Amino acid sequence: MYVLKLALQKLSTRPVSSAFSVLLFAIGCSIISLIILAEKNLTRSVERNFSEIDLVIGAKGSPLQLILSSVLHADYPTGNISLYEAENIARNPLVKKSIPLALGDNYRGFRIVGAPTEYAAMYNATLEEGAWYEHTLEAVVGANVARATGLQMGDRFYGVHGFQDAGHAHPEFLYTVTGIMKQGAGVVDNLILTPVSSVWKVHEGHHHDDHDHGDHDHDSAGHHDHDHDHENCDHDHHDHDHNHSHSHDHAHEGTHDHHPEQPVDPAIAAIKEMIEAGEDISLEEMQLYTAYLQQSQVASHDDKREITAMLLQFRSPAGLIQLTRLVNESTNMQAAAPALEINRLMSLLSVGFDLLLILAWVIIAFSGINIFIHLWNTLRGELQDIALMRVLGASRAKVFLLLVAQGVAIALAGWMSGMVLSRIIWLLLPSFHFMTETGAGIIYAQEFMLLLYALAAGFLASVIPAWTAYNADVHFNLTKK
Repeated sequence: MYVLKLALQKLSTRPVSSAFSVLLFAIGCSIISLIILAEKNLTRSVERNFSEIDLVIGAKGSPLQLILSSVLHADYPTGNISLYEAENIARNPLVKKSIPLALGDNYRGFRIVGAPTEYAAMYNATLEEGAWYEHTLEAVVGANVARATGLQMGDRFYGVHGFQDAGHAHPEFLYTVTGIMKQGAGVVDNLILTPVSSVWKVHEGHHHDDHDHGDHDHDSAGHHDHDHDHENCDHDHHDHDHNHSHSHDHAHEGTHDHHPEQPVDPAIAAIKEMIEAGEDISLEEMQLYTAYLQQSQVASHDDKREITAMLLQFRSPAGLIQLTRLVNESTNMQAAAPALEINRLMSLLSVGFDLLLILAWVIIAFSGINIFIHLWNTLRGELQDIALMRVLGASRAKVFLLLVAQGVAIALAGWMSGMVLSRIIWLLLPSFHFMTETGAGIIYAQEFMLLLYALAAGFLASVIPAWTAYNADVHFNLTKK
C-alpha cells in the first residue's frame, strides 16, 4: 500500500502527462467497450425478437428490409401483399402458426401495428393495466410508448400516415386505449397494437374519400363516435379478426373439412403424408399441393384485403426450405428467413467492427508507448530521489515496484475511464426500438479481459524504466551534479 500511495503521488507531480496517458488508454478501451455493448445488445435483441419467427412473407424487395420492417420495426416496409395469397401459404400443414401484420401509420413516431393478440403473446407481453383489444379501433400500447406519450387508459388518439410525426393525419378515426403493457416485452415495448381490421378501416376510409365513394359518414367535426365504430366492426371485422389471429391448427381443421364429400386425389394425399412426415418434396409437388389448398379454401378470390407481412412458425425445419422456395419462385411475394438475413447483416457489420477494433488496439498500443515515455522521463529526472530512497532503506524490489505501480495505475485509470466513457456515449446514442435493454450497467466478461490486457500493457510499458531504476548505481547518482 505504501508503494501504491507513493506511485500515485509521483504521478500527481506530472498531472498533464499523466492525464494524457490516461486519456489515450480511455479512448482505446471505450471504443472496444462500445463494440462489445453493440454486439451484446444486438445479439440479445435478435434472440429475443426472432425466437418465435421462422419465416416472413412480404412484398418483393430487399429481404433484409422486409425483416427489419416487419420484425424489428426499424425500416420501411417493402409494400403490401394479398391476404388471400398469404393465407394460402399459411394453410400449409408444415406451418404451426401464422400471424398477419398490417402497418402504415404512427402516433408521435411510434408505429401502429395491426396484429392479433397472439403477436404480443409471442413476446410474452403482459398487461400492466386494462385488457387486450377486442374490437376495431381499440389499442394496447407498449410500456415505452405510454411513458413517452403520456397515453393512459381510456385516452383517444388518431394516427398519422407513414412513420414520421408529420404526415397525413386520420383524425376521423380515433383509437381508444384499452390496455398498457408491462415493460420488458422486447420490440413490442415500442409499438401500439390494434386489430388488423383497424388498419383496414382507417385506410379503406381514406381510399374511399379520395375516390368520392363516401362509405364513411363523418360528422361536422370530422370524428366518429367510438361506440358507432364498435358497432360497425362487430358486424364487419370482428369475426375476421378471430379467424386471422388463429393458431394454424384451426386453419388445418378448416382445410380438411371444406369438401368432405369429394374424394381427395391420391397424389395429393401422398404429398400431404410426405409433408406431415417431414419428408422433402419437390417444388412441383409443393405447387400442386398449394393449388389444392387454394381450391379448397373458403375465402373468395375477390378478397382485396391486404396486409404488410405474414409471420410464420413451422412444425419442422423442412418448412423453412420448402416454403421459402415455393414463395420466392411461384408467387409475386417474397419469403425471408430472419436468422439468415440477420447473419448477413452481422457479417456486414463485422467488417466495420473489425476496423474499429484495430483502431482501438492501435490507440492502446500508442498509449502504452506514451506510458513508457512518461515513466522514462520521470525516471531521468528522479534518479537522485530514487538513490536517496535506496540509502534510506528502500530495497531494489520496492524501487522496481514503484515504477511498475505507476504504469499499472495509469492503465487501470484508463480502463475505468474508458468504461465510464463508453456508457455515457452508449446512452447518448440514438436508441433503436428493438434494443429495449441497453445493459449499460453491466460489465461483460470481455471487458474484464480488456482490463487484463490494459494492465499487461501498463506493466510492459513500465518494465524498462523499472529495470533501469532497479540497476541504478546509488553512489553515482548521489554524487553527480
